[in-house]
Amino acid sequence: MSKHKSLKKQREALCEDLLEAQFELQKANLGPVLLLVSGNDLAGKAELIYTFYEWLDNRYLNTRAFTLPQGIERKMPRLWRYWRSLPPAGTLGFYLGSWYHQPLIQLSRGRMSDTRFKSEMEQVTRFENQLAAEGVTLLKLWLHLDDDHAQHYPPREQQKQYDSLAMREWGEFSTTEYTKVREAAKRMSELTSTPIAPWIQVDSSDAEARDLYVGKLLLKAIKQKLQGKDAVPEEHDWQPSKSDRLEQLDYDHELKKDVYKRELEHYQHRLRDLARHPAFQKSSLLLVFEGADAAGKGGTIRRITHCLDPRMLRVHGTRAPTEEERSQPYLLRFWRRIPAPGKVVVLDRSYYGRVLVERIEGFCSDLRWQQAYGEINDFEAQLHKAGTLIIKFWLAITPEEQLSRFEDREKSPTKRYKLTDEDWRNRDKWSDYVNAMNDMVENTATPQAPWHVIPSTDKRYARIQALRIVCDTLQKRLKQS
Repeated sequence: MSKHKSLKKQREALCEDLLEAQFELQKANLGPVLLLVSGNDLAGKAELIYTFYEWLDNRYLNTRAFTLPQGIERKMPRLWRYWRSLPPAGTLGFYLGSWYHQPLIQLSRGRMSDTRFKSEMEQVTRFENQLAAEGVTLLKLWLHLDDDHAQHYPPREQQKQYDSLAMREWGEFSTTEYTKVREAAKRMSELTSTPIAPWIQVDSSDAEARDLYVGKLLLKAIKQKLQGKDAVPEEHDWQPSKSDRLEQLDYDHELKKDVYKRELEHYQHRLRDLARHPAFQKSSLLLVFEGADAAGKGGTIRRITHCLDPRMLRVHGTRAPTEEERSQPYLLRFWRRIPAPGKVVVLDRSYYGRVLVERIEGFCSDLRWQQAYGEINDFEAQLHKAGTLIIKFWLAITPEEQLSRFEDREKSPTKRYKLTDEDWRNRDKWSDYVNAMNDMVENTATPQAPWHVIPSTDKRYARIQALRIVCDTLQKRLKQS
């Protein structure tokens, strides 16, 4: 059999196997599987992707192409646009100019130090570990041509066919500049090739052999996913908190009604002025509210938002994830809600549900909620670096006060809707939530995003304390701008 016929037979068999695996992946709603395609611009990145569009069902394929950030992307955390671009479960995603593109460009052009590049790669590795732990499979491909092949491949007419900005990762680079890119890529591979997501160098001197090789890699990755053999991050040591912050609170704080009205008017006016300050347009504000059921989160949020321009404000009440959200990394829906510059976002319950209700109800494994502390800290650190001020509140009440409020709600026609069977079930797990809260505060209270634990037995006191903290913290930030 001739080489041509042999390759054709291999291609047909591979195509059939890939189609079957693709439909099984879609049916199982697993994934997605992401192929990061990088390397020499002349190595046929576009052709490789087009090949899979010829072989597979296009309905379940997604291609993302990234150049250097533009417009709003430059004002948001660096990984924001990549989080938002994640394709749905059961699909394949092709990434050109992935999260490696920007730091590689800067390093190869001498605009980034090796120390900073190493820091960026550490962040990327944490990002990839989280994706893998949440069921995302990564195939990182570096398409390689030696210098001799790069001079003659692909043919000129083929270059015209596939030459577009989206496919040309490096732009108009000289041979000398490509040498720097290869050096930067070698450093990148050293820092980010992990057992979960290693870099795979693909010889692209023969286009047909390249496509077959990558196709076999993809088929293997899908089969491993279907068999539940995905690589996941290793377990790590974790120790529970030995502190009980709720026992240390003074629940007897009270605020008289006339004092409350005066203080409320003062702080609302102050917050309104701070939010209108020109310097705030370069920042953003994220308010996170957690606490026991009936602790007064909604009432406190209303007193804060009452004085803000609705055009700059979004309040999100975090409910149980939908079926679609359950098939995605848990932080994705919160990456989609973070505030842009000049905006305020309030979360009535938040991503901390991973280490609270999901932990206690067994909706995720012990390993995943233990890993979530670091993932959340990384998420908040990225927001902070991009200019988002994060203020986190835990509103605390005693079990006795909660029972009293539940009974009042039950008797009230206008508040009865707030009380659910789940609220009563949660009361039976009070001590579990106390332990989870202490672990959460100990592991996620950072200088850039500390926790403010406020006794809320007296709602007026809690509301004024929260308003005061928001005003003081925001004023301090604006003075630093």
